Amino acid sequence: MDGETKFGTKGELGFAKISGKNRFNINGNVTTKDWDINDVGFSTRTNFGNYNAWYGYRILQPTKTFNNMYLNFNLNYYHRLEPFIFQNLIFNNNNSFTDKNFRVFGGGIEFTPFAQNDIYEPRTFGRHLKVPKYFDSWIWFESDSRKKLQLNFTFDYYAYDEKGRNQVLTNFGLRYRFSDKFNVNWSFNPSFSNNETGFAGKNSTDIFIGRRQRNTYENALTSKYTFNEKMALTLTFRHYFSDVTYKQFYALNQDGSLTETNAFNKNLNGTYNAWNVDLRFSWWFAPGSQLTLLYRNATSNYLEFSRLNVKKNYDMLFNEPTVNNISLKLTYFLDYNRVKSWTKKKG
Repeated sequence: MDGETKFGTKGELGFAKISGKNRFNINGNVTTKDWDINDVGFSTRTNFGNYNAWYGYRILQPTKTFNNMYLNFNLNYYHRLEPFIFQNLIFNNNNSFTDKNFRVFGGGIEFTPFAQNDIYEPRTFGRHLKVPKYFDSWIWFESDSRKKLQLNFTFDYYAYDEKGRNQVLTNFGLRYRFSDKFNVNWSFNPSFSNNETGFAGKNSTDIFIGRRQRNTYENALTSKYTFNEKMALTLTFRHYFSDVTYKQFYALNQDGSLTETNAFNKNLNGTYNAWNVDLRFSWWFAPGSQLTLLYRNATSNYLEFSRLNVKKNYDMLFNEPTVNNISLKLTYFLDYNRVKSWTKKKG
């Protein structure tokens, strides 16, 4: 690489049983800090060891109660190689069931028995931020997809071992199929992170961490009309909103803990909006080959304050200039064997 030789190591070793009702996988992955392939690819994460053990149980034939069932258990261990530091140990169980009415539902749990050492959030090599252990539980449901009206939802709740700290992730969706050719989908994804901690800034001597409230909402309405097996028209309206409000700033200690400080008092509160309307026509004119015509109307803004009401937020967003784009994309699949035969015929 540029006349320089570098030596790094990347290795992975695993063993698995991939058939039958009972399945498992044991796997390890190690990458040293000198592993650098950026002359022939792109790599950002090095200097780590990841180890995973997984067990799964599934029914292979329908029973009186279920059409299918999947039970999975995972154990993951992460650490930095040099200098060694424990990062995280995570246990996870997730389950999925399909009943005789083709309703799909499931849930699971995840927990960390020890606090996590986050080596990335301080954005400085050799430093880490302690994140308290958590217990996560979730449920989800999807109604029968064969029916005209389908609904789905997910509710995911993280409870941290720290007073007032939690995270809520949700998803709601509806789909209505007017005909075999035309359907409409609506999805709404709100999430709330209360009293989370994250990087705020740094100077020559200190790294500052902020305690904050972060709310995100994503709303999308998509309609699709399929003319035939080769042509389709899709119209999508999407709004993404995220705001963050800081409550307290801390100085990061060498052991990853935090100490309250008044040395950092920047206003980092903010609100980000993105709105776009996409009208897309797709034509699959040959196997693996596609012509796409796209019209996009988009706008966005970033405000240095948070906690706007809905009306004022939309008013400020749509006062921003909009960008209109029209693009045409052609993807054509070339079969090497056919190209070779064309060359022979010409010869």
